[in-house]
Amino acid sequence: MSRTTRHIGTCTRPAAILIEGRAPVDGLAYGPIRTEVYACDEHAHTARTEWIEQPLTAFTALAEPTTGHGCGEAFDHD
Repeated sequence: MSRTTRHIGTCTRPAAILIEGRAPVDGLAYGPIRTEVYACDEHAHTARTEWIEQPLTAFTALAEPTTGHGCGEAFDHD
């Protein structure tokens, strides 16, 4: 599996939350992770509603540490 790195937006604050974009599978919304997007508190809602695009479902990974990541960092999994 390969991973592509990209950046969304212009914010440079430290990330406070990780939003996973999960692919639907067998009628379930939360299948395998296809993208991971880090966001600061201010952009968390935007990350969930705009940065994770259909057909992926946004899932907040509360237990995942965000240390060392900045707002808008995104990793796409192939």
